[in-house]
Amino acid sequence: MANISLPSPRYIYVQKSEQLCPHLQRIYFSSDDFSDFPTDQNGAHIKLFFPEQIDQKPILPTRNELGKVIWPDGKKPVTRTYTIRDFLKNEQFLVVDCVRHADFGIAADWAMHAQKGNVLGLAGPGGPDRFNLQANYWILIGDLSALPMITSSLEQLPENAEGEVWIEIENSIDQITLKYPKFMQIHWIIKDQNTETKIVNALNLLDWQSMTVSVSLAGENTRVVSLRKLFIQQFKIPKTHLYAVPYWKQGENEEDYHQERHRIMDE
Repeated sequence: MANISLPSPRYIYVQKSEQLCPHLQRIYFSSDDFSDFPTDQNGAHIKLFFPEQIDQKPILPTRNELGKVIWPDGKKPVTRTYTIRDFLKNEQFLVVDCVRHADFGIAADWAMHAQKGNVLGLAGPGGPDRFNLQANYWILIGDLSALPMITSSLEQLPENAEGEVWIEIENSIDQITLKYPKFMQIHWIIKDQNTETKIVNALNLLDWQSMTVSVSLAGENTRVVSLRKLFIQQFKIPKTHLYAVPYWKQGENEEDYHQERHRIMDE
C-alpha cells in the first residue's frame, strides 16, 4: 500500500444507522463531494469532529502548506479517531463502525443517537499500513474497537491467504458474520483474565521459522503494548511487518491519551 496525500477536511452527513450487534453501531455517511476520497484505504485511520449539539455543524480545520492542521481561532472541537470500515464507491458512502458502551462517551453516545442528516467533520484517511502484502502468513488481533480494521483487512488479503485471527469480545452475542479468505482461522475469544495467555499459547505453536509473518494488532493499550513487545522481542517481527496501534486506554479519553499513543507507535 502506498502512502497517500491527505484529502481536505469536509463535512459528512448521516444517511443510515444500524445496530450490528449489542455493542456495535454502523453508520453510513455521505458528503457534498467524495470525488477525491481514496477507495483503497479501508481500515485506515480517520478523524471525526463532533459538534457541541447533535443538530449543529462542527468547526472544520484547514491545512497549511506543510499539511499541518490549523483550527480557526485555535478552537478545536471534540475529536475522535476511527477507522474506515468501507467506502462504497458506487453509492459514495463512507461506512464507519462505532463501539456502543454503557459508560458515557461523547462519540459512542452520538453514534447511538445519530439520525439521518446529522453532521460530523472528517479528516483523513491516514496512518500506517494495516498489513504487509509481502508476507505469506497473516496474524490479526484486536478487540471490538479493532474489528473494523480487522474485517476490512481480511477483505483485502489474497484469496489464498493463510493465518490466524483473534477477536476479543465481552460476550458471544457480539459475534458477527465475517467475510475472509478460506484459509484464515477465526477465533472469537470471550474476554477474561486468561485472554492474553490463550493467544500467546496459540502463537507459540506456530512454525515461525518457516513463515514471513505480517501482524496487525490493535485495541486497548495494555493488551497491545504487551503483545507488541512479544512480537518484537520473541518472534522478531520487523516494523515493516507490524501494525501495532493502541486505539484506546482504559479510564482515559482520547485527549488525555493522544500523546502516549503516538509515543508507543513511534517506539
